Amino acid sequence: MQRDGAMSVHLTDREREVLGLVVDGLSSKQVAMALSISPRTVEGHIEHLRLKLGAANRCHMVFIATSLGLLKR
Repeated sequence: MQRDGAMSVHLTDREREVLGLVVDGLSSKQVAMALSISPRTVEGHIEHLRLKLGAANRCHMVFIATSLGLLKR
């Protein structure tokens, strides 16, 4: 996957919510509580994000998302 900008990766609104909370340092359980969903659902969103971004792990996912400017802060 080319990593030349945020426009090359489409994230759903929920994926953006989950990603933002993960970047803030929340665990899957904390993200689940914040969004009123199950931790297993959060893990599914994180896995989809990781695959979409071509990341090796959760930390790498955060790095790539930040590098691409996917988070509007």
